[in-house]
Amino acid sequence: MFRRLVPAVIGGALVLLVAACGSSSGTPTAAAPTSAAQPSAGRGGGPAASGTVAALAQSSLELQNASSGQVTVNYSGDTTFTNRVAAALADVTTGSCVVVTGTGTPVAAKTVEISAATAGGCTAGFGGGPGGMRPQNGTGSRAPRPSGTNGNNPAGGGRAFGTVTAVSPTGFTVRQDNRQTGATTDVQVSVDSSTTYTKSEAANSSALKVGECVAATGQTDDTGAVTAKTIVISQAGPNGCGTGRQRNGGPNAGGGTNG
Repeated sequence: MFRRLVPAVIGGALVLLVAACGSSSGTPTAAAPTSAAQPSAGRGGGPAASGTVAALAQSSLELQNASSGQVTVNYSGDTTFTNRVAAALADVTTGSCVVVTGTGTPVAAKTVEISAATAGGCTAGFGGGPGGMRPQNGTGSRAPRPSGTNGNNPAGGGRAFGTVTAVSPTGFTVRQDNRQTGATTDVQVSVDSSTTYTKSEAANSSALKVGECVAATGQTDDTGAVTAKTIVISQAGPNGCGTGRQRNGGPNAGGGTNG
């Protein structure tokens, strides 16, 4: 009797073991789907896409970025275009908005970026207007105060951001607002023959050219394509359109002017 029970017990155990193994090796849980979607603005508040224009179509363009690869940017009649073009001291006028980089205090300007003020003045970004851009190393839908400023006096000097209140043949005065205290400070800026100027001006899709630099803001779908709300154009600088690094509200998308 005992000998007959042992095979039966062993057989039953084997059946249970096989069943358990079959249960654990069933259809695996599906992995969570991945998505190429990106936020409507880039990390750090930058654009959704930036880089060099690789191809143009009737209502879209292909952007090539060394860091993120190729991205499709679609645009329409609702897209706002801004072009970054060469400028001069004559374009610095009372009431205009400027971002100045240079050295010292007063500031000896190396670069001056000019934008027209809007209803928000110069406090909502670079000119508060469409497509303010950072000098040399980036373009974006708008540019903040230069890195290192505290809204009043630039830390360490050498920079200024705000509204131009006076202009002379050798420089101009910039009124900076401190957003925390509401106080204003006048910063004197001097210029010379080595100072370079750029300005932002309204444009349309005809300004787009292969090889130029573009920064686009807008909604990104699950394929990574961007439906552009704003597109900012500039020419590539000596280092091309940069690496696409997004910081302080703008990408490292362009080096020169477009015009």
